[in-house]
Amino acid sequence: MERYSKPGDTILDPFMGSGTTLLEAMLMGRNSYGIDIHPLARLITKVKIAHMLPHELKDTAESLVEAIENDTDDNCEWIPIIPNFEHWFRPNVASDLATIKKHIQMLRDGPQKDFFKICFSSIIRKVSNSDNASLIPEVTTFQKKLVEQNKVDFNPIMRFENAVRLRLLDVQDLQKAVSKCRRKFKCVPTAEIIGRDAKDIELDNDSVDLGITSPPYASAIHYVSVHKLELYWLDLMDEDPDLERNIVGTMRVYANEYNSWEPGGILPEIDNLIHEITNKDRKSGYILHKYFTDMLINLEEVYRVLRRDGIYCVVVGENMLRKTKIPTYQMLDLLAEHVGFKRERIFDYDIINRHLDVPRWNKSAILQDHILVFRK
Repeated sequence: MERYSKPGDTILDPFMGSGTTLLEAMLMGRNSYGIDIHPLARLITKVKIAHMLPHELKDTAESLVEAIENDTDDNCEWIPIIPNFEHWFRPNVASDLATIKKHIQMLRDGPQKDFFKICFSSIIRKVSNSDNASLIPEVTTFQKKLVEQNKVDFNPIMRFENAVRLRLLDVQDLQKAVSKCRRKFKCVPTAEIIGRDAKDIELDNDSVDLGITSPPYASAIHYVSVHKLELYWLDLMDEDPDLERNIVGTMRVYANEYNSWEPGGILPEIDNLIHEITNKDRKSGYILHKYFTDMLINLEEVYRVLRRDGIYCVVVGENMLRKTKIPTYQMLDLLAEHVGFKRERIFDYDIINRHLDVPRWNKSAILQDHILVFRK
């Protein structure tokens, strides 16, 4: 961001995730736009970029916590319908979560309410029967042993109070940083979430100075499954019934889509790779085809909204699919050139810090990261 833009420029992250790019842009005097299809990611980002006065938020937090602690009602009506509910939550845990949810929902709509929703979402996996160390919700044998040894804290209200207390400190730190930004740049830059679809960017042509993103991978992670418990409790699961199918890189495809499909039509190098995967598994070949087709559309859209000489930085790695190495960064490089970009440079490095690694579907482990720098 420092190298390829200046204060007052406009930054775009079409796969913004939880909003790191937008937050950093704001603190560096750049205006920014973000896009993400995942409702929880959008909610987290809204909270990150919202302007909240710490003392007002603290007052609301104290009143909220007091109301939760003093509530003796039966709040079962606030418990969401989750498949196999008893598998995931103990009755007393569900009751306490429902009480917390009830009082958050009673708050006036706005940044403060969103803040407490995020605090709430952060404790849900921790008080469920799921192993919190697992990528996706899973009741593991290891977790069961911890429960038997009384090593798991199933107190939602105490965990919620602790989460609120810690996040209040974050808000104080952020406001200090925003005040410093205001003094330095004589204003607070704007940060805005503008949509859900990275393939249909709601911006004018030639309106963005710099794009920065880390896109998803083909079949790398089931993003909806990872956060399904939080999505249910926040009533976000029904916001988009086809969410999992619409995510770029989705594995959720139907047989009638790929049975009549034939590989080809993108670029020769990519088509050859898709043929190789298709020969092993037709569904996986179609998933890869759909992924690169979607990423081609994203590259076209970013090219359209970038100003002349604008830069698009794409952080992307390699992964495995059906025991075949998918050089995603090389394929995206070819697609970008096809769209009209000129590759300015590429940075790459091995992922050595394995404790940052997470298990991925289809053994699609990411072994290297690369930063592709494209210029319009």
